[in-house]
Amino acid sequence: MIVGLSQRVLHFKDRAHDSIEHNWYNYLKDHALYLIPNRTEQNFDALADKLDILILTGGDDSPIRMVTEIKIATAMLRRKKPILGICHGAFVLTHLLGGKVLACENHYDITHNINYDGKIIPVNSFHSNCISEIPSTAKCLATDEDGLCEAWIDNNIGAIVWHPERMEHPFIPFEFLKYFGEQYD
Repeated sequence: MIVGLSQRVLHFKDRAHDSIEHNWYNYLKDHALYLIPNRTEQNFDALADKLDILILTGGDDSPIRMVTEIKIATAMLRRKKPILGICHGAFVLTHLLGGKVLACENHYDITHNINYDGKIIPVNSFHSNCISEIPSTAKCLATDEDGLCEAWIDNNIGAIVWHPERMEHPFIPFEFLKYFGEQYD
């Protein structure tokens, strides 16, 4: 399976660098990874044809990253291919598909519990946004202690606001795991 991974943009000595967290290599070690460059002039349709699944990863936002992620996500949506948004990527997908994202407090660099199918699961949190309204055709899969959606799915499009790649025992809701072809939790 070919997994496309979006990348954050880091700046060092007046130069921009695309960057991916190393934990993704271990987490997806059984798949071929394609790191998507933050370039707006690439052929997103040809790229989407190559990919089996797209993961919009977490990390900081930047204008070129947003344009790149929206263009590749749109190309994947046209092909009805699976997309998973992680943290930053979850907020991008929520916004792109008509949901709402708001600023929140007390969710940065902490562990907190979510309720997933009646089970309480501790997850990490590295964000200052929250999903206040999921896309209209999506189903909420997990909520935090305040009742805010932490994960949603809409057919083969999913969003989770924690980082499974940073967890000792990674957790992704079962509803989305079938798109990886195996169990990761």
